Amino acid sequence: MRVIFYTGKGGSGKSVLSCATALRLATQGYDTLVMSSDPAHTISDAFERPVGSTPTKIVEHLHAIQVDALREVREKYGVIQEYVVSVFKARGLDEVLAYEIASLPNMTEFAAMLKIVDYVDAYDVVVLDTVPSGEMLKNIYLPTIIGSIAPKLLRLVAPFTSVAKLAEPIVDVPAPNREVITENLRLIEALRRLKDILLDRDVTSLRLVANPEAFSLQNLKRTYMLASLYNINVDLAIMNKVIPEDVKDPYFDVWKEEQRKYLEEAERAFYPLPVRRVRLYREEVKGLKLLAEVADELFGDEDPAKIFFKGKALSVSETERGLEIVVPLPFARSEFCEVERIGSELSVVVSTEIGEVRNFIPLPSAAWLMRLERAKLLNGELHIFFVRENDGGRK
Repeated sequence: MRVIFYTGKGGSGKSVLSCATALRLATQGYDTLVMSSDPAHTISDAFERPVGSTPTKIVEHLHAIQVDALREVREKYGVIQEYVVSVFKARGLDEVLAYEIASLPNMTEFAAMLKIVDYVDAYDVVVLDTVPSGEMLKNIYLPTIIGSIAPKLLRLVAPFTSVAKLAEPIVDVPAPNREVITENLRLIEALRRLKDILLDRDVTSLRLVANPEAFSLQNLKRTYMLASLYNINVDLAIMNKVIPEDVKDPYFDVWKEEQRKYLEEAERAFYPLPVRRVRLYREEVKGLKLLAEVADELFGDEDPAKIFFKGKALSVSETERGLEIVVPLPFARSEFCEVERIGSELSVVVSTEIGEVRNFIPLPSAAWLMRLERAKLLNGELHIFFVRENDGGRK
């Protein structure tokens, strides 16, 4: 089982690379599904055939699906959303505003990600063409934030829903019915499964796509840092739409020089992560023939399902006074770093070029009886130190 994400800013070519990868996997005999939540239906254009909201056969061993995220939200999470809306309306909010507030941030991307849980066991490889933004990835950690008590509490409350109905006129808030509680439990379990899949470095790889230009490269660095913070393995960076050296028209000289500069920067910035290049084609890449050419250029004779790189994950080591936890955070800025202990987890907030990023990191059981002493950013890594309670403050 493999799950491969392609991500990058709009126009970087991630949809084409996703389809090219899926096509190569299928030709090698892997039962492959490529999924996209792009409302522009880019994979339909790439394969030059309609792709629907259920798996559509492209060639032998290859199916594609265009996720209708809005329909997913309505069909799978509509019960929960309607209940939340009813609570807001009971408190006097306008219906339109209530629906806006009841929607999770990036809910459509979130719904598309949850489709992985539906299909991951049915295919050898699932290739996802999407943009897993930091806000949307936070939703994966809802089970961590809610804690293990939430499902137990929901199951405990379920038998008393009829009694709660009697209290509605007193508290002036609608009581959740059994269907709402059941859907909440189902969503929490789906989130847990998705999180387990994404954090399994032998299963999931994130592949970063950028063009050799300033903004695209900065976007790539930010995504790489977020993936490290959320402990998702990045195994490949791809610089796409590189002007070939055999283009001699002087009109492109400045473009080629600028691209050369950013290509060198990418090699330095992402080392030891492999950085590959795909040329700018003379025409729009669509159709099986051109997609196969892209796959040849990107992978050569290699298997696209292989894990090209395993970055260092969060590490825990014993020190003389307690424990040291190291979290890789490439491109994080040292101006601001805040670490707070919340029960059996750490809340980590770091400063980036686009603002603050927060995540919750589960603590190893060895740290539960220790106190958080300090944290510091050093050479792209966040070092967090714990000391034993009986340490007595020795330095």
